[in-house]
Amino acid sequence: MGTVSGRAWLSALALVVGAGPTFAQGDAAGMDPMTVRRVADLTGEAVFPRSPYRLSSRASVELDGRLYFVSNVYAAGTSSSAFELWVTDGTAQGTRSLQEWLPPSTSLDSTSLRATPHRLFFAARTPDSGLELWTSDGTREGTHLTRELSPGKPHGIDYQAPIIPFGDGVLFAALSAGGSQTELWRSDGTEAGTVPVKGLSADFSAVASSGFVLMGGAAYFSAYGPAGEELWRTDGTEAGTVMVRDLKPGPGSAYPRDLTVVGGLLYFTTQNDQQGHSLWKSDGTAEGTARVADFPREGAGNHLASLTALGDRLFFAANTSEGFSLWRTDGTEAGTVPVMTKPWSLFGGTSHGLLPVGNRLYVVGQDTVAGDTLWATDGTPEGTARLPRPAPFERAFINGATAWEGGLAFSVTTSAGASELWRTDGTGAGTSRLTRLPSGQPAATAAGLVPFQGALLTTAGDAWTPHALWRLERDGAAPTFVCPATRDVPSNRPEGTVLPDAKPELRTGPDRAWIRSSFVDGHLLPLHQPVPITYQAGDDQGRVTYCTTVTTSRDLTPPAMPGCPAELLVGAQSPRGVTFYYPDLGTADETSQDVLVTYSPRSGSVLPVGTTQVNVTARDASGNESTCSFPVTVRDTLAPGGACKVNEVRVEAEGPEGAHASWPDLTPTDSLSPQVTVTSTHASGDLFPLGLTRVQVVSTDEAGNSSTCEIQVQVRDSRPPMLTCPEDQTLTTAVMSGTRAEYPAATAEDAVSATQLTYSPAVGTPLAPGLHAVQVTAMDEAGNAALCNFHLTVQYDPTTDMRQGLGCSAGSGPSAAGGWGALLALAWTLGRRRKDGTPRA
Repeated sequence: MGTVSGRAWLSALALVVGAGPTFAQGDAAGMDPMTVRRVADLTGEAVFPRSPYRLSSRASVELDGRLYFVSNVYAAGTSSSAFELWVTDGTAQGTRSLQEWLPPSTSLDSTSLRATPHRLFFAARTPDSGLELWTSDGTREGTHLTRELSPGKPHGIDYQAPIIPFGDGVLFAALSAGGSQTELWRSDGTEAGTVPVKGLSADFSAVASSGFVLMGGAAYFSAYGPAGEELWRTDGTEAGTVMVRDLKPGPGSAYPRDLTVVGGLLYFTTQNDQQGHSLWKSDGTAEGTARVADFPREGAGNHLASLTALGDRLFFAANTSEGFSLWRTDGTEAGTVPVMTKPWSLFGGTSHGLLPVGNRLYVVGQDTVAGDTLWATDGTPEGTARLPRPAPFERAFINGATAWEGGLAFSVTTSAGASELWRTDGTGAGTSRLTRLPSGQPAATAAGLVPFQGALLTTAGDAWTPHALWRLERDGAAPTFVCPATRDVPSNRPEGTVLPDAKPELRTGPDRAWIRSSFVDGHLLPLHQPVPITYQAGDDQGRVTYCTTVTTSRDLTPPAMPGCPAELLVGAQSPRGVTFYYPDLGTADETSQDVLVTYSPRSGSVLPVGTTQVNVTARDASGNESTCSFPVTVRDTLAPGGACKVNEVRVEAEGPEGAHASWPDLTPTDSLSPQVTVTSTHASGDLFPLGLTRVQVVSTDEAGNSSTCEIQVQVRDSRPPMLTCPEDQTLTTAVMSGTRAEYPAATAEDAVSATQLTYSPAVGTPLAPGLHAVQVTAMDEAGNAALCNFHLTVQYDPTTDMRQGLGCSAGSGPSAAGGWGALLALAWTLGRRRKDGTPRA
């Protein structure tokens, strides 16, 4: 917060000089007739009369020149709260909490404050006791519990129990041991002087919570008795506490409500047999209590309410099927007539308070469109009219109203959170704004008005203080400035605007003052989100003034197309060109979800071979446009189709060198180029070696596009050798165990590779006499095998066959000896053969 010249407020700001303040479009930038001073910060929210429907609410009372009020204080870091007692004399030094006068953690009943000429009374609950009646003379020593009606934690009185000043003390309803308000008590603030007046009933909750009203030195109230709930009166003594009249004879109840004194008579409502309401009057005697008029209604509830005195006439509200109706009465049935009837669309469905000020009556309506509206009447239909709305273009609500300076002062808050103080004398010409109220704290808008010492007190929070007590008075002019209701600023980044130091221009006030803003300089103002920014100006006398401008960052930037290319090359699909679809250009806008994108030529058009200039336009919801233009070159980028008609050729080897392989003619296809050149690493019909040979075929068109295909030539040797086995063989032997195998060799031929023969059993294998099968296997180098077999018979002949085989006869002598020698030679020879039958070297 800085101190600067009052007329040097950054005049270059983009503010609309001459635009009116938030509530009064077009007002001149003159001085407000009232100023605002911060009295003191509060630890909680003061419970001032908020509702304009209940001016008589006892949220604050005066005693000895000081105002006592209740504040709702939340415990730090919790959601629990307690109502504390506060006092103010209208100055910062004289405003403080009085909780230190009470036991720790004491909480008040917020509606219980009452004041007699010398004492303050209120209901409070401590950790060690229930809700009881307390009193104070304005000092710590004089603040104490009057009398503990119910020892321990049970309540002695109920919340919102009726308490009324009566003489120098109060009358109140106490709870019985059963928890019902069956006893009427009085208290002068001392324990001895807090005594019961009368027990009204042993069976029912006796004293109605609608409270007491004083008339002619007696208090009147509604209470249960032997005749049901009826009208009672008391002079503060047991003998003087009696039922006025059994309004509904028998045990049934009349339910008197809204007790109101007008011109020495007591008026009230009751429920009648037609399920509606009746209006009654009474002078305090049974004979002087009479029905004024009946208001029957089928299925009725409480539809007569808000009995209010204005001069010597009574006004009241009636909820009818047609809407809200205002009535007046002079105490006679003929003189009970409607003043106005308006539809519910102008008054809503809540109960409506009537605010008497001077010779006029004010009614607050709840327009379903505009919010709260204020009506004024002099009691006649022709003198009843709706006053001009303080915020004609905004939805606004009345948060407080009170009689002040012969008229009605009321505070108005818009849905945007701006607040102002207004006053009216009941006419349109006499309705005007007095000052702007503290604002900028959505959770604590200005609420409640209390007249005090000729000024007005209110509670509110601003952008810098959550809760404070403020004094509104006529004592000169605080600084004022030109404050437009709304202001648009251009965004300077995609997500909004980084708002610079921007404050409104002071138009009146002292030469030197200070000003501050609720918006932090240099922070981001979100795009298209109206943000109420509160400004506060003040002087060295403590006077402050407020201004709230709904500031919006607007989109002035066209959509971005970061994907816009410098040029684009695409391949033709046919001799005509290509069907062209635009690529994703990344079109985006920081505000608009839907961006309108147009193309020229249209997406899906056929672009011819060559270069075409294309254009893209993007338009956001704010009307900002951006254009992307680039050339598209269409050329033949399509490679010819593969020339290979087959992928693989398998042939059988013709010899050791391999085999010749052939394939279908290579005929590539191309939809754009009429001529295609084909080259390959081998030609069809070439001789290929054993194994796999890859033939690469390349097709190239006139544009240089090429495609490659491959033919795999597999030359293999899969044929077995040609094998021939010998004829069956017979061997004879003179040895009983047999002889070794001996047979001629088989023959094998292979066109590709050498062949290896194997026998089973092999030559030289010992064979017993009998028939034996010999299997021959021929295998080439490729692993191809051929099989054949023949039979070998071994015969045993110990002499004959041998001799014949050796050319000798049986006997002895040289011939026999020679034969045996030949046999031994043969055995030696056979023993020299290898296992496979071939002779050893």
